[in-house]
Amino acid sequence: MTEQTVDASLKQNNLSLKHRIGYLAGDMGGVITLTMVISYMTRYVTNILQVPYATLAIQLMIWNIWDMINDPLMGTLMDKAFAKSKGARNKFRPWILRSIPLIVLGLIAFFSIPTTLGGVVTVILLFIMKIVYELGYTMMNIAMGSLLGVMAMNDVERTTLASARGMGSTLGTFVAMFFIPQILANLGETPRGYMIAAIIMSVLGGLCIFIHYAWTEERALQVSTEDLEEEAEASNVKFTDILNVFKTNRAFLALCLHSIIFVFGITLYNNTMTYMYADVFNDFGLMSYASTIQTIVSVVILLTAPQLVKLFGSTDKLIRICLVLGVILLGGLYFLLQTGTVTGVIYLILSSIGVGLANMAIQLQWGLVSESIDYNEYISGKRTEGAIYGTFSLTRRLGQTISQSLAVLIIGWIGYNPELTNQGLPQADGTIAGLQIVNILIPAIAFALSWMSFRFVWNIDNEKRAEISAWKYGDADTTEI
Repeated sequence: MTEQTVDASLKQNNLSLKHRIGYLAGDMGGVITLTMVISYMTRYVTNILQVPYATLAIQLMIWNIWDMINDPLMGTLMDKAFAKSKGARNKFRPWILRSIPLIVLGLIAFFSIPTTLGGVVTVILLFIMKIVYELGYTMMNIAMGSLLGVMAMNDVERTTLASARGMGSTLGTFVAMFFIPQILANLGETPRGYMIAAIIMSVLGGLCIFIHYAWTEERALQVSTEDLEEEAEASNVKFTDILNVFKTNRAFLALCLHSIIFVFGITLYNNTMTYMYADVFNDFGLMSYASTIQTIVSVVILLTAPQLVKLFGSTDKLIRICLVLGVILLGGLYFLLQTGTVTGVIYLILSSIGVGLANMAIQLQWGLVSESIDYNEYISGKRTEGAIYGTFSLTRRLGQTISQSLAVLIIGWIGYNPELTNQGLPQADGTIAGLQIVNILIPAIAFALSWMSFRFVWNIDNEKRAEISAWKYGDADTTEI
């Protein structure tokens, strides 16, 4: 294959509009349901079901440890099942379809637990329903993420799908963060309010995920028997194998470090955002507009991402710029909170734009994940999208595990009293100061550390990309890097 042929193949984009909308719909549906869990679970469990903070923190730790183990296992299971079928069916799309009832029923059941049960029964039901939901979400998320590698035929298509996924995530967040506060503001923070919100979000999310299943296609998954045998052997992932990937693949290591740190910061922000609006600024409905602002920021960047990447040279550089701007805005907001009176509107604008910019590190990372998989295949000779994506997802779970449990404990440590909120009374000054640190300062520090992982650990530049592309689409042999 000539160099001109390779360059031409890299510039073709044969993805249809249906393909793009279908891939967009997957993350949109998943995020609609996940946003309700991440942003509203703590208040629902502690304020509505009256579960102690310490008990919830322990549950979160157990849930997330299981999820950390479950992610790479799910990815490996997909690799093995496909190898066992000898390529007779799609590798990832069947798992997407299977995930829908688990996600929909699990979310509704979790937010519909009767308040009259109390005690141990409530804790057990919470535990079981969250496991059911997370099993479905993990199944869908691993399959969706791995699908990008077998749906895109070249770098242009990979970037297109990564942008589509980012847009889907943005729209999903907007839908959940706009409508859930409105539902709760009108029906009240009551068991009925949370149940109706869960029903609406789960049905919308399930419908989007079905569109994702129906409108996507595994276009690049034509493999030989020999390739399947190698994949079956490679899918026997051991912990030592994962450590070796971290050792030899700096790009993947950078993404994992970024994932742990960034997810830690953004989860703290999301878990405490409801407290800032409801207890600090006394305007729960205002939170809907936060989603609107974040969506506008995300849509503008995602729509102009190809031009911005050309301007700055690469996706990782664009991510670094967005992270820096996010850190500046959040840092400035925290400074203003300490030196003067900040209204809810000012907090809304600065925090929403700052987080919206920083979130580009998540929205635009998927093309880099696929790139690190190519890089791993380049240096190892093996390609196992499911196992590697599952390992990457594990790092995200690690960040969630630490931050979710810590956030719940911190809310108790800083003296938050739900009875004051229920009685319409303000929280103590020390409690408000603690919420500001957890909601603004710590996320800003996390975003700064995420920037460092892309600046000092990530090692794929444009020259290396051209080298990998020539190897992948041309006749070059694998070489050590």
